[in-house]
Amino acid sequence: MARTQGRARLIITGIVLVLVVLAVCGIVLAKRGETPAEPALMPTETKQADATGATKPAPSSDEDEVVLADPETLSTVDIEPLGVTVSYTKGIQGFSYEVKRTTKSTQYVEFSAEELTGTKCTNDQGLFATIIKDPSTTDEATLAQTTKVADVSYGLSLAGKGCTVDAALLEQYQTAFSEGFSSLKAL
Repeated sequence: MARTQGRARLIITGIVLVLVVLAVCGIVLAKRGETPAEPALMPTETKQADATGATKPAPSSDEDEVVLADPETLSTVDIEPLGVTVSYTKGIQGFSYEVKRTTKSTQYVEFSAEELTGTKCTNDQGLFATIIKDPSTTDEATLAQTTKVADVSYGLSLAGKGCTVDAALLEQYQTAFSEGFSSLKAL
């Protein structure tokens, strides 16, 4: 009788172990198959630029339509992690930028201005433009302009007007970056 009880315990223990292993494998496989609705972001650098283009640490195309801007009317900001100097027309107020990377290692930089932060959208940061390094075919659908610098493609994506509190100011920021985008250059 002791032998049958020992054998029953062994069988039950074996079944429990198999179920635990299957559950762990199922969880791992389920997580692998998931595709997040929005890619996880890994911020790499946040900075702020004033109206002159000087940067400081932050406190907490269509190629046929490219119109070259007059260099005398441009300010610049160096985006070291992307290896480029971004140009924009002078006259806009200060802004901040944050360099990010998706889980698929696509690098991009988001430009935002506190003055554009609205209350209509959750967690609105006043985003007005994004420059994507080597945009994917999925990204290309959202791009207003594209350009190549030293055999690397860059795309400019402009934020929609749905969140901002000041659509006219948003348009000024976006125009400034659109006009300067053709002057993007390598560091």
